[in-house]
Amino acid sequence: MSIRLLPDEHSAIEQRARAAGLSFASYLRACALGSAGPRARRSPPINAELLAHAVAALNKVGSNLNQIARALNAGQAVGAYESVAALADTRSAVLRILEIVGRANRL
Repeated sequence: MSIRLLPDEHSAIEQRARAAGLSFASYLRACALGSAGPRARRSPPINAELLAHAVAALNKVGSNLNQIARALNAGQAVGAYESVAALADTRSAVLRILEIVGRANRL
């Protein structure tokens, strides 16, 4: 079955589905039938602003790790503190991203 929607109608339904933590099709089933069904794909609502900050932190850490790798490849000594700090920052940023997207239990 297919339905035709205006772009603004599609956008409005998509926003409501996202807010409900459902896929587009599951949200339509829930509205029409009262239940999203047994195969409903639940997805947590994502705070785009928090995710953007977490990704920016991860990018910064990636830059730091790249600088450490460049120094090591050039034969320069790199302090253990910088290496451990960069790895800890990486883990922290990745965990934050996983929390935001609802996958913290996957690590």
